Amino acid sequence: MCPDALPLESDPLHNATSNPKPVLSFHLLRGESLRIAATETRTDWLWKGYLAPGCMTMFTGQWKLGKTTLVALLLSRMAAGGELAGQAVRQGKAAVISDESPELWHLRVQQCDIGNHFGLLCRPFRGQPVLQEWQALIDFLVRLHDEEGLDLVVIDSLASFMPGGNENSAASMLATLSPLQRLTEKGASVLIVHHPRRKQSAAGQVGRGSGVLPATVDILLEMDWYQRGDDDDRRRRLRAASRFRETPRRQVCEWTADGRDYRTLGDFQEDAFTQNWAILRIVLEDAMRKLKRREILEQWPPDYPRPDAVSVWHWLERGVSRGLIQRDGAGRRNAPFRYWLAERMEQWKKDPMYVFVEQEEKDREILRETLGEDFFGGGVFGERAR
Repeated sequence: MCPDALPLESDPLHNATSNPKPVLSFHLLRGESLRIAATETRTDWLWKGYLAPGCMTMFTGQWKLGKTTLVALLLSRMAAGGELAGQAVRQGKAAVISDESPELWHLRVQQCDIGNHFGLLCRPFRGQPVLQEWQALIDFLVRLHDEEGLDLVVIDSLASFMPGGNENSAASMLATLSPLQRLTEKGASVLIVHHPRRKQSAAGQVGRGSGVLPATVDILLEMDWYQRGDDDDRRRRLRAASRFRETPRRQVCEWTADGRDYRTLGDFQEDAFTQNWAILRIVLEDAMRKLKRREILEQWPPDYPRPDAVSVWHWLERGVSRGLIQRDGAGRRNAPFRYWLAERMEQWKKDPMYVFVEQEEKDREILRETLGEDFFGGGVFGERAR
């Protein structure tokens, strides 16, 4: 036997009397109590849709894209409450753990007019921390919360403060995230700023490293360029995945020229509609009759990039919902939707041929409904239908 080895009877793993099993107590939550709690609970958003009390949010985007600028503007709004990127921001206190220098933050504080409601801890470690140092930092933040109150803790960026720095290790990632739950359990929001993968990735998978991180957090927020390669474009795309219905899934925002705001331009489809409405209107203005979606695509001006059929459908439906475009048809194969401008209809009615053509189209739809597409698709009827 090795001289330093313990005798078997002295080994706590083999001696039940020297190491009694702990007495554990468990409590099951039942469906009815959960339903009652759900009706009584309202999410008191810190930043509506993106930061919730007691929850973690992962904010990912390419370097130099404007992530920290957005964080600085969020801190500015938290001084008295306000709005950022179209979403309400509640008043609150914050602590920011940053891998940048105090000099850079001094410029941000001046530009964004950030008050004394937040505290800043720049580069608290000399190099990559070990687990004990990371836990000591969380201890400090917990004490700060207990003494002064914290509504938000920002970790910018995770790679700089992750113990060991191994982002691909699930165990290391869990060891990093678990201490942060001490803050969320006290009702604070935790915003984790993270870097993306080098290669293009699908939505919700942009963050690099272990999948433990996106699986653990409650809200995924991803920022991307509006148009890649255009450094002068101040617009950004925000895409989110969330446990909450209130989270905007897709929106476009723009960093204002004075650098003091991110204003919303609407969701992706709204922005695309705004960009393409003038071209779509040209097609409908030049039409001599109601047009199907396929016909609109065929008549798209050659000077502009031709969109795909799904995008055109989204724009047409948005135009209909706004009252800019008229529509008839049932949206079925035998009776497809047709679109037109109301002012064009007044002009068409003055043309006797239009009345004849319109009646002929209605007769064909009746034949399709009565005889079926297979019968109607051949011979003379088929040629005229096409």
